[in-house]
Amino acid sequence: MRPPAVRHPFETGSLTDAANAPALYDRYPQYERVLGWVHSFVTQPHAGLGRPGAVCPRLAPALRLNLVRLVAARTDTASVDEADEKGGALAALYEELFDDAESFRAGALMAVFPDLPQEGADAFIDGGHARLRMSFVARGLMIGEFHPHSAVTSVRNPALPVMRCPVPMFAVRALSRHDVIFLDRPQTPPADREQYLKHLLHHLGDQLPEREKERIRAGITELEGAK
Repeated sequence: MRPPAVRHPFETGSLTDAANAPALYDRYPQYERVLGWVHSFVTQPHAGLGRPGAVCPRLAPALRLNLVRLVAARTDTASVDEADEKGGALAALYEELFDDAESFRAGALMAVFPDLPQEGADAFIDGGHARLRMSFVARGLMIGEFHPHSAVTSVRNPALPVMRCPVPMFAVRALSRHDVIFLDRPQTPPADREQYLKHLLHHLGDQLPEREKERIRAGITELEGAK
């Protein structure tokens, strides 16, 4: 794995792939906890999902291809502003690490924050995600917000907290056609739903069946008319 050429606000020497992460467990015990959770929960089926397959169907293939990266960022204030700054840099790092179409679609980047105090970590992650999500989707990316007390649940089962991770973390992957179920939700503000759908169509229009594109266009038109 070649190191990134562009400077990012992440700790020097923390960037690794999942295959080599065990060499850094002493320095970043968060990596061991995250990957343990990935193997025991995220890449496994769960009876509460309401569908077959793993909790996240994309991650096991990414691990097999060794396209999962981990990185650590030091924090000073644990504020939402800092979450915005540090988390926002993940988009450029993802694009640099996965700089061809195939790896961009298949990869995953996980960022941990070793200095975050237990109290305030939830607000750091959730607040940062709320600020960052639109800018990531505009770049064809999804950013996920994970922490031990996450209240985000499965789309099909509101009793299953699928984003509850042992350590506070942001995770980045490419936008996929199935993300419409996360981006086009009634509880999302209409202006945001409109923008999400436009970005989805822009980045994935050539991968969507015509019927799905027509449905998204109709949704955009409806949301525009509601202004």
